[in-house]
Amino acid sequence: MTTFYLVRHGETQWNQERRLQGWLDSPLTGNGRAAAEKLHKQLQQIPFTAAYCSSSGRARETMAILMANRKLPIAYEDDLREIYLGKWQGQTIDDILATHKLDYELYTNYPAQFVASHTESFGAVTERAMFTLKKIAAQHQNETILIVSHAVTIKCIINAILQRSISELWAAPYIHGTSVTVIERQGQQWLVKDIGNLHHLQ
Repeated sequence: MTTFYLVRHGETQWNQERRLQGWLDSPLTGNGRAAAEKLHKQLQQIPFTAAYCSSSGRARETMAILMANRKLPIAYEDDLREIYLGKWQGQTIDDILATHKLDYELYTNYPAQFVASHTESFGAVTERAMFTLKKIAAQHQNETILIVSHAVTIKCIINAILQRSISELWAAPYIHGTSVTVIERQGQQWLVKDIGNLHHLQ
């Protein structure tokens, strides 16, 4: 069995500004760094044997905090990045609603009806993320792995493992910054053990 701890990066400057990031980036806020430091303390007793991280700067910054005092190799994976959001990247939600209201409402409320004309599709994110997880599981059997990724990417992984349709992609709980989702790979079977846990912030 391989156990994965999937962590969303900490809050960023653009998260605070309600600005979409996708494959663009912004640094962690003070709140984002503080939350990651609290999670670092909570994860101290978990015997991770390897760490894999989205290649985005906000994920790298979060991983550096979580890996403080550990001498583990960190592998950076493009396929663990957030969904590519095309011309929406760098824009605030208010900007997008002013120019692409219908598309954005489909994206946020009716994901099965969303047509990825300038963005990556949810299916493509799911495919690359699950391919990467399977590859990691094959390399680390009976180990515990830390992964830092992104909200939509983690949602796509959960949705795939629970065999839900894209229409259920945004089902609660929300994947907040530094939340922990635990999944297991047992043989050919995947199990979701915990979703979006925020105990370290309580």
